[in-house]
Amino acid sequence: MKQTKLGFIAVLIVLSLILTPGVHAAPVTVQINPASQIVPQGTIAAYTVGLSGAGLGPPPMKDGFLLSLTGLVPGAGYSFGSTRVSTSTGSGSTGLTIDASSTPLYCPRTYLFTVTATNSTAPGDSGSASGSLTVVQVGPNLAFAVSTVKPSYRLGDKVTIQDSANRPATARLTVTPPSGSASIVYDVFYGASTYTHTLTVSTIGRYTVNIQGDDFCYTSNAATVYFDVTPNTYDVSISIGGVPTQLSIPLTVDGQTQGSIGGSEIKKLSFPLDTTHTITVAPSVDGDAGVRYTSAQNTWTVSSAGSHTFQYTAQYLFTVTTTPDGVTQVTGGGWFQAGASVQTSQAPDNVAGPPGTKYVFQGWKVDGVAQSGNPITLTMDKPHTVVATYQTQYQLVVDSAYGDPKGSNYYPADSTATFSVTTPSGFLIQQVFTGWSGDYTGTSPSASITMDKPHTVHAKWETSYLQLEILLAVLVAIGAIAVFLFWRRRQTGTPPETKPTPPMPTEPGGESQPLSEQAGKCSSCGAEVPTGQTYCQNCGSKIE
Repeated sequence: MKQTKLGFIAVLIVLSLILTPGVHAAPVTVQINPASQIVPQGTIAAYTVGLSGAGLGPPPMKDGFLLSLTGLVPGAGYSFGSTRVSTSTGSGSTGLTIDASSTPLYCPRTYLFTVTATNSTAPGDSGSASGSLTVVQVGPNLAFAVSTVKPSYRLGDKVTIQDSANRPATARLTVTPPSGSASIVYDVFYGASTYTHTLTVSTIGRYTVNIQGDDFCYTSNAATVYFDVTPNTYDVSISIGGVPTQLSIPLTVDGQTQGSIGGSEIKKLSFPLDTTHTITVAPSVDGDAGVRYTSAQNTWTVSSAGSHTFQYTAQYLFTVTTTPDGVTQVTGGGWFQAGASVQTSQAPDNVAGPPGTKYVFQGWKVDGVAQSGNPITLTMDKPHTVVATYQTQYQLVVDSAYGDPKGSNYYPADSTATFSVTTPSGFLIQQVFTGWSGDYTGTSPSASITMDKPHTVHAKWETSYLQLEILLAVLVAIGAIAVFLFWRRRQTGTPPETKPTPPMPTEPGGESQPLSEQAGKCSSCGAEVPTGQTYCQNCGSKIE
């Protein structure tokens, strides 16, 4: 009974394996054709990959198998015609190519590889097959060649090295000087051409040139050549004089910078024999402020061993200027040899500035100290600065039509200027001051202003008739009083009888005597009354 149940279970398992979709008891068969190939380096190998025995089941088996390849050099060049192959008809195939021209991945040897077909929905159906590829070398074995243009060079010459390889390769070229250290190294990738390297030799003796490398496939080789460097130079010594030891002066040879030379240094230069060179130092070099050193002869042409000193002399800066700056043109400044006598130009006494401004010469200052004289003469025993000092003055214009205006003039900058007018002005009809306008406002006829720039003030006036009115009033009053008095006298008495005026007595000779000797005076108005007249003809009073 127990055996019967076990048999029944086994039958169910077999049936489930048969009837379950996408599941097979046997894996797919993979074939590589041809199984192996031999190709020259640099060609392409072609294979066919066939799959069979797994296409009878229902979907998803009909979706095919995914192909992959293992075993070649990592990164090697290969490709499938299709990476997924269908076996829905019971079999399928695709192409496989391996590119043996992909240097350096395919060096001469045999490569084993495996192609695997995988179905992710039915892992039991996966299968694989192995193949091989043998790559054989094309051409001769690797060889390097290296040479120099000449076997011997002079010190300082340029050496040209030529090197090549007979097949693609990578190598290192090393140039070792006679000392055996500080080698010059070039890393080279060789194609089909010859390479050239140039260097300048600076050591006497034998140099070694070695090249060593491989063709990317573990085949190495090397080559060596030698060249000699012999002395062929002459030496010259250069120094400078007349400058402080801490100064350095630029040095050039044939127009090329050769660094600098210090004030206490002796510089040695070497040149190839039978050559001529021009050594130049800077024509001048700055020292402390206002000091420089110049060389009248700053070049030396040399063609053989020797020594030379470039001599410098001190110069001092003579600075001539004005304050305020640029007020006028003063000359005489510049660089002068130590001990030279120098003189400024004469500074003008007055210089016109912008409108309303002028500058008045006050004197010279030498290195900040006032000094008499115009112009100034100095001995250049050090740097000197002389300044023509000017006082800035601004104009005050007092504008007034009346009142005797005062204060119009030029005044020193920032000083206080006083100005005024008199008021009132005129007789009877007068002009009366009412205030200032312009750069100052105020009502006082006398005022002051700070002269921080040119200023103009205007006096304002009004016409006054007060004096005329007073005079007219007085005259009217006097006339009224006179009329009143006349009228009153007329009312108090009868007008006197008018008598003929007697002739004035005459002296011998026919001249009349003065009236004052013949007449009296009126006691009321003081008028003269002729003798014998009883009434004053002026005011009508009775004469007693």
